[in-house]
Amino acid sequence: MKIYGPVPSWRLGNSLGVDLVDAPPGYSKACPFNCLYCHLGHKGTRMSEPVQVDLPTKDFDNLFAKIDETKPDYITFSGQGEPTLNLNLGQAAKRIKEMCNIPIAVLTNACFAPRKDVRAGLDMCDVVIAKIDAPTQDLFEKINQPAKGIRLADIIGGIKSINTKVCIQTLVFSCANTTNADDDTIGALMDVYRDINKSRPIEVLLGTVTRPSDDENLRPVDSKKLSGIAERISEECGIKARYFSEKEQKKVNRNISQDKLAAEMTDLLLRRPCTREEIISRFDGSDPAVVLDKLIGRGVLGLKVLDKKDYYVVL
Repeated sequence: MKIYGPVPSWRLGNSLGVDLVDAPPGYSKACPFNCLYCHLGHKGTRMSEPVQVDLPTKDFDNLFAKIDETKPDYITFSGQGEPTLNLNLGQAAKRIKEMCNIPIAVLTNACFAPRKDVRAGLDMCDVVIAKIDAPTQDLFEKINQPAKGIRLADIIGGIKSINTKVCIQTLVFSCANTTNADDDTIGALMDVYRDINKSRPIEVLLGTVTRPSDDENLRPVDSKKLSGIAERISEECGIKARYFSEKEQKKVNRNISQDKLAAEMTDLLLRRPCTREEIISRFDGSDPAVVLDKLIGRGVLGLKVLDKKDYYVVL
């Protein structure tokens, strides 16, 4: 179990990340999907069955210390590994709830939600943010590139059976000849939202490409279009919809050594490319700019550009 952040999240505020599944050596991620827009790149391993991964007591001790130090708004299961690949997700959530009163979120592609044992783990969390980027199997396979045998209809059915709060996250974008931002696809996605909402109330979270990947054809949707789609969902479906917008970074005051700072920066950037402003805001008070420049100079970190913004990544 790896702890990283807190991450500045437009959905969850100051979000302390907990990664329940390590990517194997030489891979950037462990996931049943290989989404076109993935900011972890496309050198992942497609794990298609959940397994039990041990959660050592010392990891929870480290998590508690980090919670006490950073005072996050949410604790979020996410990172290099799809959280539901670890069947101990529910156990992890239970132990965290015994430690503190901070709400727990999980970011998931929901491909294992049809499984009762996986849903039991998800139900231990306060909010499940489940990914649906396409309304049809064909577009789902183009955008999310799932492991063989994963069906969108099964994912939707699994989401309907989750018993805790659910948000549906859709990332709207274009990449070469593939897009889900056209009016027809948005209309069909709205039918999916309505279908799920009949079984259980949901909220829709609309994002776009805000982190660089290794595909130069990725193109984000501008905020005006995002807001228009959100308004359309709210008006035509009667479902609350929020959309990504740039916000001033909330500073997290830290007072840690430069060695620890370098390690924490690396852990964060392995899981989420960040701008210089975002990184500095996470480690305010510990000379983060100095350490960041040292890591760049040593070749540990590099830069990727998206939409004319520089993002730091681990090389």
